[in-house]
Amino acid sequence: MIGIVGGTGDFGQGLAARLRILGEDFVIGSRTPRGDYLPNEEAARRSEVVFLCVPPEGVHELVSSLADALASRIVVSVAASLRLREGRSYAELTAQAAPEARVVAGFHTVSAKVLLNPEVPLDEDVLLCGDDDDAKQRVGAIAERIVSGRAVDCGGLRAARRLESLTGLLVGVNRRYKANTGIKVTGLE
Repeated sequence: MIGIVGGTGDFGQGLAARLRILGEDFVIGSRTPRGDYLPNEEAARRSEVVFLCVPPEGVHELVSSLADALASRIVVSVAASLRLREGRSYAELTAQAAPEARVVAGFHTVSAKVLLNPEVPLDEDVLLCGDDDDAKQRVGAIAERIVSGRAVDCGGLRAARRLESLTGLLVGVNRRYKANTGIKVTGLE
């Protein structure tokens, strides 16, 4: 089961649309559950892989409150700030707040707007960082079903600092060119 915690925003809804097409079992969590949306904690507890689709400023507080529910789960941190930041990445903060979770940073270069439109193919790669190779492989397998490119292992969780900064860079490119760009890594076998 895949959980989308904080899944009511564009990225969470786009991810849900893509997972629905793939026939994946998933649940969507929200801080204001209603209808098909579960409380975030319940969505986390029901899932083996949990995508954290919350705004970056809310990551630490939410993960701290869900630390027990996230224990032993693979947690995918997609949060990124559009501002340059110093210090630890949101993925590292997630790992600190939920030390028993298996945190993977990824999907930072996938446009939420494109995710929301399943008619548009995602001709790009998904970059992943994490210290748990098995968790990265499992998230990579999901990624490679969503995009037409590959899951690219970019190293340990510490590398998420650089990965998260790509979001702001791509937002600037998209504004300049009125596009929804992604990243494809070339030269890999």
